[in-house]
Amino acid sequence: MRLKRLDLTRYGNFTGHSIDFGEKPQGRPDLHIVYGPNEAGKSTALAAFLDLMFGIGTQSPFGFLHPYPTMRVGGLIELAAEARELVRIKRPQNSLLDADDRPIAESVIRGELGGIDRESYRTMFSLDDETLEKGGESILASKGDLGELLFAASAGLADLSRRLLDLRAEADGFYKYRARSGILADLKTRLAELKTERERFDTLASDYARLVDTRDRASSQYDEAIDERTRIQARTDEIQRHLTALPRLAALRALRERLQPLAELPAPPPVWSEDLPKLQKAEIELSVQTQAVADEINRLEAEVESIVINEPALRLFSRVERLADLRARHMTAEKDIPERRLQLQAAELALSGILTRMEREGEADPRRLLLGASTVGRLRELVESRSGVDNAIGTATTELADARRRLADAEAALREAGDDTEAGQGRDSAIARLTAAVAASRNADHVARRRLAERARETAITTLTDRLRMLHPWQGEVEDLLAVRCPGADAIQQWKTALDDAQQTFRQHVADVDRLTSEVGRLEAEHDAIAGMTGIVSDQQAAAIRTQREQAWSAHRHDLKGTSADAFESTLRYDDIVTSSRQAHMADLAKLHQNGQALTIAAAGLTRTIELKDAAAVAVQSIRDQIATAIRTMATSFSDDVTLSEVEGWLARREKALESRGVVLAADRDLREAKADAQEVHGQLKALLDGVGLPYDSESGFDGLLVAAQAILDREAEVRALRAAAEERKRELLQRERAAERATADDQTWIASWAAACGTSWLGDQVEIPTLATVREILSAATDLGPALEKKAGLVDRIDKMEKDQTAFRDEVAAICSEMAIPVGSSTVLDVAQRVGDRVREAVADRARRTKAMDSLEDAHKRGRSLAETLAIHERQKGTMTSFFSVASLADVAGKLLDVGRRDELQADVENAEGEIREALRLSDITEAERILDIADRPALEAELIELKARFDDQDRRCHELFATRSHAIDQVEAIGGDSKVAEIEERRRTTLLEIQDGAGRYLQLRAGTVAMEQALRTYRERHRSSMMTRASAAFRTVSRGAYSGLVAQPGKDGETLIALSEGGGSKSADELSKGTRFQLYLALRVAGYHEFVRARSPVPFIADDIMETFDDFRAEEAFRLFADMAGVGQVIYLTHHQHLCDIATKVCPDARLHKIGSD
Repeated sequence: MRLKRLDLTRYGNFTGHSIDFGEKPQGRPDLHIVYGPNEAGKSTALAAFLDLMFGIGTQSPFGFLHPYPTMRVGGLIELAAEARELVRIKRPQNSLLDADDRPIAESVIRGELGGIDRESYRTMFSLDDETLEKGGESILASKGDLGELLFAASAGLADLSRRLLDLRAEADGFYKYRARSGILADLKTRLAELKTERERFDTLASDYARLVDTRDRASSQYDEAIDERTRIQARTDEIQRHLTALPRLAALRALRERLQPLAELPAPPPVWSEDLPKLQKAEIELSVQTQAVADEINRLEAEVESIVINEPALRLFSRVERLADLRARHMTAEKDIPERRLQLQAAELALSGILTRMEREGEADPRRLLLGASTVGRLRELVESRSGVDNAIGTATTELADARRRLADAEAALREAGDDTEAGQGRDSAIARLTAAVAASRNADHVARRRLAERARETAITTLTDRLRMLHPWQGEVEDLLAVRCPGADAIQQWKTALDDAQQTFRQHVADVDRLTSEVGRLEAEHDAIAGMTGIVSDQQAAAIRTQREQAWSAHRHDLKGTSADAFESTLRYDDIVTSSRQAHMADLAKLHQNGQALTIAAAGLTRTIELKDAAAVAVQSIRDQIATAIRTMATSFSDDVTLSEVEGWLARREKALESRGVVLAADRDLREAKADAQEVHGQLKALLDGVGLPYDSESGFDGLLVAAQAILDREAEVRALRAAAEERKRELLQRERAAERATADDQTWIASWAAACGTSWLGDQVEIPTLATVREILSAATDLGPALEKKAGLVDRIDKMEKDQTAFRDEVAAICSEMAIPVGSSTVLDVAQRVGDRVREAVADRARRTKAMDSLEDAHKRGRSLAETLAIHERQKGTMTSFFSVASLADVAGKLLDVGRRDELQADVENAEGEIREALRLSDITEAERILDIADRPALEAELIELKARFDDQDRRCHELFATRSHAIDQVEAIGGDSKVAEIEERRRTTLLEIQDGAGRYLQLRAGTVAMEQALRTYRERHRSSMMTRASAAFRTVSRGAYSGLVAQPGKDGETLIALSEGGGSKSADELSKGTRFQLYLALRVAGYHEFVRARSPVPFIADDIMETFDDFRAEEAFRLFADMAGVGQVIYLTHHQHLCDIATKVCPDARLHKIGSD
C-alpha cells in the first residue's frame, strides 16, 4: 500500500487542501519530508490519514471548524491491484466512499493491511512523541522475554501475551494447586452443604405421615367451620334485604297514586321539548323582521325616483380620463422647456471643449472622430504592452551580464578543485563500486559479531570450566566426558522404581514383623492372665481329671472295698467341683480357647513374615549390587555408597557441561566466520581503493580504509557537484542570450503593430504617426466625445416632444368643450379643463348612487320573500303542536309538555323502586315480591337478625382458631419438604456436578490452549529473533553514531535481558541507558520490526511526527539514514517544523521529496 495523495477537503483547520506525494520512484528511496510551522496542521494531517484508513471516531477533536456532518477526508491510495480514489466522511456506517461518493466495503483497506486495527497500526507504523516515550518506558519496564520486547516494538504481539495472561488467570480462578479459594472450591463446598441438607430432611421424614394426618384433620375442621359461617352470613344478608325493602314498598305505592291523574296524557315526540322554545322565539323575530323589510322597501323606492343623471357628460367620460394624462404632460413641458434649453447650450460648450482637446476645433462632423471598439482595444493593448517590452529589454540585458559572471565563477571553482576530466568513465565506475562497497561495509556486522563471539566464547569457557569442576569426583577433559558410558534415563528410572518397590516391600515386612511380635507377646500375656485366674480349668486338665475318675471307678468296681470306694468318692467329688467351676467360668473358658487359637495363628504368621523380610532384604541388596556395578562401569572414581539421586544429579551436570561444550564450539565457529568476513571485506575495500587510483594509507586497518574511502567519495561528490554547477551555468547563459534576442524582436514587432493600428483610423491621416503619449490623450478625449454627442442629441429631441404635447392638450380641450356646450371665453386652457372634469365626475357619481339604491331595493324584495316562506313553515309547525294537544297557542303547548315530563319522571321512579325491591328479594316478579313483603313480620325478622349476628361472631372466632391450627400443620409438613424437597435438593446437587464438569472441561481447554499458544509464540519469536536482533543492532549502531556497537541477549533470572554493547567494550542494560538513548533504542527496534514486517507482507506507509526533538544534528542525520534505508522497501513520511531537519534529510537522501504546508 502507498499513499499517493492526501485530500484534506474539510478536516481540522484545512479546507480544500491536498498533499501530493507523487508517483513511486523506481530504484530510489520513497522518502517524503512534510514541512510546516507550528500549528500548520502536521499532526492534523497524520490524524486525517489514520481516519481515512480506519474511520472518524464518534468524538473527534478536529470538528472545530467544520461540523461533524460536513467533515471529509480523502486520498489516492495505491493498492496491490490498482490505485483507487477513497473518501471518508463522518457517520456511523458506510463512511468509506469511492470517487463517485458510493459506499464501499471496509475490506478494500483492511485486506491490504492484513486485518490490522487502528491501535495496532498506530503502534507499529507511526511514531510521535507519545509513542516514542511510551516505547522507551516499555524497554525500561521489560524484565523478561526478549522476544516479547522485540515483537512489542514491531509486530504488536505484546497484546497476545497479555491475553494469554488473562486466560491463565481465568483458569486459575477455577482451580489452582493448593489454593483454598476458587470456583471449584466453592462448588465442592456447595455439594457438601447440599449433602448435609438432604441428610437433615431424610432424618425428619419419619414424622411426615403423622404431620400429614394432623394437617388433613385440621383442614377438614376448618372447611366445616367456614361452611357454617357462610350459612349464617347468607341468612343474615337475606333478613337485611327484607328489612331494607319494606320502606321501598311504601314509597312505591305513594308514587303510583301521584302517577294516576297523568296517565291519560298523549305522548308527544321527544324533540318537541327542544323545538318549542325555538318556535316561540322565531314567532317574535319573524313578526319584527317582516315590518322592518316593508319600511325599507318604501324608503328605497322614493330615493331612486329622486336621482337625475347627466347623460352627455357620461358619454365623454373616457375622453376626459385620457385628458388628465395630456394635462400632466402639458404642465411638465411648461416647467421643463426653459431648463432643457439651458442644458442644450451647456452641452454645445462641452462638445466644443472636447474637440479643442483633440486638436480638431473646426471639425464639421464630430461623429467622424469616434473610434471603433476594435481600434480602441488594439491601441489600448499596445499602450499597456509597451511597458512590458521595455522591462523585458532591461531585464534581459541585466540577467545576461549576471549569467556570464556566474559562469566564470563556477569554472574558476572547478579548476581550483582539481577537476580531472581525463579519468573518464573508468573513474566513475570505480567510484560507483567504491560507494556500494562503503555502504555495504557500514552495514556489515562482522566487527560486532567478532566481539560478541569472543565474549560468548570467554563466557562459555568459564561456564564449561565451572561445570567440569562440579562433576567431582570424576576428573578429566571434556572430550573424555563424551566417552563415558552412562545409563539412560529409562534405566535409572527402572532402577529407582525397582529399588523403591523392594525397599517398600522390605519396610512393610519389617513393620509386619514388629507388629506380629507385639501381637504374639500380647496374646501370650493375655493367655497367662486368663489361665492364672481361680477356678478356671483348661480342657486338658479337665480331661485328665475325668480320666482319673474313670480309673477310680474301674478300681472300685474291681475291688468293691471301702478304700476303693473312698478313693472313687474323692475323685468323683473333685471332678464335680471342676465341672461346676468350668460351668461357672464358661465365658472365660471360651475366651481362653479363642486366645489360644489366635496365639497359634500369630506365631505362624510371625515365622512366615520373618522369612519374607529376609527375602526382601536379599532383593534390595541385589538391586544395589546391580546399580553399583553399573556405576563402576561408568566411572571408577565413584564410591560404592553413591545413591541414585546423586547419580542423577551428576548426569544432569554432565549434560550441562556438554551443553557448554556446544556453546564453546558454536562461539569458535562464529568467531572464525566473523574473522573470515572481516578479512574478505578488508580485501575487497583495499582492492577498490587501489582501482580508484588515489593515494591512501594501505597499511591501515578496516576503519582506516573506511575513513579513506569516505574521504575519496566526499571529494568526488564535491567535484561532481561543481562540475554540475558549471554545466548548469552554461545552460543558464545560453537561456539568457536567447531571452535578450527575444526582447529585441518583441520591440520591433510592437513598433510595426503601432503604425498599423494608427493607420486604420483618422489618426493615420497625419504625415507623422502620433506618439504614444498623444494617442493616450486622444483616447481619453474620445471617451468623452461619444457621451457629449449623445447628450446634445437627446436634449434637442426632448424639447421638440414637449412642445408637441402642449399643442395636443389645447386641441383636445377645445373639442370636448364644443360637444358639452361649455363656453371657453377668456379662461386659460387649464381652467377650462378643470370645469369639464368637474361636470363629468358629478354625472358619474349620480349614476353610482342610483345603481346602489336599486341594488339595495332588489335585496330588500328578496329578503321579504324569504321571510314570507319562513313564516309559512313556522305556522305549519305551530299548527301541528296545537292540534296534537287541542290547544290554541304555543304557551298552552308548553304547559302540556310540562305535565308529560312530570308523568315520565314518576313512571321512572316507579320502575326504579320496583327494580330495587326485586333486587333485594332476588325475584323477577314484582307481584310476588309485594306478596312476600306484605306477609313479612318486621319485629320477628329484627329479633332473628340480632341472634344471627351474635352466632356469626362466635363462628368467625372459631374459624380463625381453626385456620391457625391448619396453617401450623401445613408449615410443619412443608418444613420437612417430603419427596419434592429431597428431589429439589438432588436436582441442585446434579446441577452443581454439571457445573463442575463444564468448568473442568473449560479449565482443561484453557490450560492446554495457553500451553500450546505460549509454545507457539515462543517458537515464533525465537525463529525470527535472530534476523530482528541483527537488524536492530545495525540500526542502533547507526543512530548512535557508533557509540554502541550492537545489542545482545543475556539470560537472566526471569528470562532474557536486552544488553547494549558500547564501542569502548562496556555494556549496559536497558534500564541503565539515558532517556534519549532509550528513545534511540526503541527507534532502532521499530526500524528492525518494519523490515521484518515488510519481508513477510506487502509494505504500508510508515509515518513519524517530529520525533527528533531530543536528537542532536548528528543523530538526526543517522536517523534519516535509517529512514532512507526503510524508504527503499516502503513509503516513509516524516512531519517536522524544523527547517534544519529538512536540510539534513536532503543531504542524507538527495532523492527525498519536500512538501510544504502553511498555517491558516
